[in-house]
Amino acid sequence: MHNKIILLRKILCLVLLTISSSLMHSQVISGIIYDNISKTPLEGASIYLDGTTVGTVSNSYGEYQLNLETPLNNNVIISFIGYKTKVFSITDLNSLKAIYLDESPNQLNEVLIEADPWSWEKKIRIFRSEFLGKTTATNYCKILNEKDLRLIYTPSTKTLTAYADKPISIKNKYLGYTIDYTIVDFEIEFKTSSQGLRYTYKVYSSGMSFFSELHKSTKKKNKTHRKKVYYGSLIHFMRSLYNKGLTENGFSIYYKSFPVHPYKYFKMHPENGLLKVTMEVELLSVLYNQFQQSSLEFTSENDTFYIDKNGNHTPPNGLVFGGDFAKKRISNMLPLNYHPNN
Repeated sequence: MHNKIILLRKILCLVLLTISSSLMHSQVISGIIYDNISKTPLEGASIYLDGTTVGTVSNSYGEYQLNLETPLNNNVIISFIGYKTKVFSITDLNSLKAIYLDESPNQLNEVLIEADPWSWEKKIRIFRSEFLGKTTATNYCKILNEKDLRLIYTPSTKTLTAYADKPISIKNKYLGYTIDYTIVDFEIEFKTSSQGLRYTYKVYSSGMSFFSELHKSTKKKNKTHRKKVYYGSLIHFMRSLYNKGLTENGFSIYYKSFPVHPYKYFKMHPENGLLKVTMEVELLSVLYNQFQQSSLEFTSENDTFYIDKNGNHTPPNGLVFGGDFAKKRISNMLPLNYHPNN
């Protein structure tokens, strides 16, 4: 399949399968963040639940309190400009009162890089398109700190790679969010057609995201757009699969172009508060409201993934998404704690 895309929206949201039910209720996690060398407290460090609007910053004493009001399985991210980002499960972080961050070296300078023949203008144009997506929402999105990006095209592998030492800030006027996105990996692989035309073959994107409301009071149009983006989205599909409500929520499943019972090729059973799902065929097509078409394909490494009640699936690299699911990138991303009825 040309344009096969690995879309990893919720990267590093690795679920700890042994989380006890007592930790899944409302709780406050607190601690102090220090520089690992000087042992001085770090003011302004970001502490947030990956992929959500739940977060806080450390005060002048390095202290923080993170209020987890909803039962999410996401990891907690602790980041500070100039320091290595740390990722914790809720269970592990709850047992730590002191967090020590290490300064982050400029790793890119340690890598030998081929001569890059592409201009910055060409690379940033391609990056915007593949990172933000190609939907209506994309027209209302802007990357606020593009100059913090380092974009490198490698001719021998026909890949465009993106790096950044600090989170990339995206202003999304369509959905009413500001997203701080920490790039872990971002790579676009190109191929050349028989006619000699270059096309995007694969996009691999992994990172961590924190959502903030763009306005003090969410505008009515933003609420309308959020619902429009949500219905038929990947998170809507995963929540429907978790609740065994695919048909009720407008999703149909197809195998080799023929409609099948929605759960015929999904082997599912609960495991430690999650839903364990095994796909019994390599590729399935998904149709939403008989209009939006997507596909699910498991990778060669895995045919099993897990879903929590909020639609967060793991491992994020266990599935390859195509069609409508793949087209909706950062510009159509909603927080994992978003619910259309709230």
